[in-house]
Amino acid sequence: SNSSQPSAPPSTMPLERRTNYLAVFFGGVMLGRLVLSPLVDRLGILKSMGVFGSLSAVLYIAGVVGGAAAMPLWAASGFFLSILYPTLVMSIRLFFPHGQVAGAAGTIISVASLFDILFNVGFGRLVDTLGYGVSIYVLPLAMAAFIITFLAFSRGHGKEQQKN
Repeated sequence: SNSSQPSAPPSTMPLERRTNYLAVFFGGVMLGRLVLSPLVDRLGILKSMGVFGSLSAVLYIAGVVGGAAAMPLWAASGFFLSILYPTLVMSIRLFFPHGQVAGAAGTIISVASLFDILFNVGFGRLVDTLGYGVSIYVLPLAMAAFIITFLAFSRGHGKEQQKN
């Protein structure tokens, strides 16, 4: 095949191959939480979020935009993506006083769950309207928005907080 031609969309791949990539993605999520957790303790919360968030964003975006040929990149992104949610929850203690961490965590997780539900409803409607082939590009845009927002937000917090 000519390398200058764009890769076929993943939907053109045999179903078995697509499900294998999905299994690798979620296997990576499980393995990543196990393997990367000790690194979070060593690197600190914010640095870990920056490193693993950036790696997962690059792999995820390249995997989606690259089509079928780039599905291994997308599948590998699950490994680094895995640690973001638990580490993000742990980061709450960096921004709230000791006696308010549990209440803040409950509120933040509840609001995040609501946004997750609303995003999924909106994404589902977008798929119904534009089709999956077009709608899938919302996901790498959301990933890029997350990492850019996180990097901008975390810039204002000193290294003394990152190890706490």
